[in-house]
Amino acid sequence: LCATQEAEDFIAEVPEKLPFMGTSCCPAWSVMAKKRFPEYANCISMALTPMVLTARLIKKEHPNGKVVFIGPCAAKKLEAMRRSVRSEVDFVLTFEEMTGIFAAKELDPDGVNDASTDGRDFAVAGGVAKAVVNVIKERYPDREIKVANAEGLRDCYKMLRDAVAGKYPGYLLEGMACPGGCVAGAGTMQSIKKSQAQVHLYAKQAKHKTSNETEHIKELEKL
Repeated sequence: LCATQEAEDFIAEVPEKLPFMGTSCCPAWSVMAKKRFPEYANCISMALTPMVLTARLIKKEHPNGKVVFIGPCAAKKLEAMRRSVRSEVDFVLTFEEMTGIFAAKELDPDGVNDASTDGRDFAVAGGVAKAVVNVIKERYPDREIKVANAEGLRDCYKMLRDAVAGKYPGYLLEGMACPGGCVAGAGTMQSIKKSQAQVHLYAKQAKHKTSNETEHIKELEKL
């Protein structure tokens, strides 16, 4: 859903309204970008992150339900504390915090099946931009899209500085605060390379290729 939303935003705004567009999924990257370059804050996509978008949809159908985000990202805890998000995301737990709970309750997260390869690859550096590009290629095959990627906040800052200076006109910028992507978050429990390999394998097993093909895409109409 996030990839499709960002793809539509990119097509509608770049380069006619914005000189470039940065992805919104990594909260640490987007906050850094807006603080260091406030005059270009509108160049960071307004698309909701996967965590917030999913939580908002769940709360619409189940107002009294509780939403718990589980992942390796420590920045998600801060994102969930934002005034605009607090009513939708109730708890954020890292993989480390959840391991004991999964084991004690004998839970199997492999039961969720209607997903896409691109959607599952979001957690690895380059995955977000690839997902957005693939949606654009499918919906707007004549549109050329150029991408620049950066991992680690130091390199993300350099990429954005170069974009502001005019080096990436009309580009989609993917920023990941953690080198390697979300899988390298502070709450992970194994090596980055092992996590990346497992995510790619998990992605290949998905029912669909692009995020635009999943049945859940119609959920965007509810937002």
